[in-house]
Amino acid sequence: MDKQKIENKAIYFMCLLSMICILVLIAYFFFLRNVEIDIMANAQYTYVGENGNASVTISAKQGDLNQRTQDFLNSVQYEVSPNTDLSNGDTIHVTATYDEALANQYHYQPKSVETDVVVKGLANRYSALEDIPKALIQDGKDAAIDYVKDNQESIYTIDGKEDKAPGLDKMKIVYSAYLKSNQKNNSDRFVYIVQMNYASEILYYMVCIPNIHDSDSIDTHNIYGEKAYLTQDEWNGKDFSGYVNRVYSLKYQIEQINKEVNLIKVAPVSRTINKKGLKIK
Repeated sequence: MDKQKIENKAIYFMCLLSMICILVLIAYFFFLRNVEIDIMANAQYTYVGENGNASVTISAKQGDLNQRTQDFLNSVQYEVSPNTDLSNGDTIHVTATYDEALANQYHYQPKSVETDVVVKGLANRYSALEDIPKALIQDGKDAAIDYVKDNQESIYTIDGKEDKAPGLDKMKIVYSAYLKSNQKNNSDRFVYIVQMNYASEILYYMVCIPNIHDSDSIDTHNIYGEKAYLTQDEWNGKDFSGYVNRVYSLKYQIEQINKEVNLIKVAPVSRTINKKGLKIK
């Protein structure tokens, strides 16, 4: 009987010891062991601007990471030198600083806290209107019309009109141009003057699409517009070219694209439609 008790106790203590060992191993691997983490491998580069006039912002990648790793990476701050007037082929030096207290808490051993990166993939400006693909020009026109359609009621009330906007019957682009900036800190752009035929009146509205370059994409997030404040002479003579020159000629070289002749019929919309939101500058 005593022998059986001894064997039972031995088995009990062996099981207990095994559980303790397992718990110690779990604690070591998940809570005590220092884990290397490559900061630069988890950096995301976002370039703003064009070849010869770009800058970069760096942030931690957001992805399929555990919460502790993501929290730590989100605490990392990046410094870049140089970070102005960047061109393709330039080398930038990136230095990272991190929250040491958080690294110690999570038992992280950061590595690769600085590196050199070669700039690439920056878009180039077009030399002139003739270099711009026809497809991009058409995409710009379509985006301008979509913008006006989405904001037609807000456009009508832009001068503080409080009455309900009458139905927008038709619209057409009466003037379009490519504006090449004389200043490197301003992007090249398309501008359009849209004639909006409401039931009781005609309005002229100018839409601007910035960041035109050989990425060959339309920057729909930064489209903006404003009422075309034509002088009486410009209105009477439908001198849209004169208006655009008066507004932009000091900062841009202006090349007219072409003149539209087809009216676009517009389906009625409710007053709540404003998909993109009116952006006015």
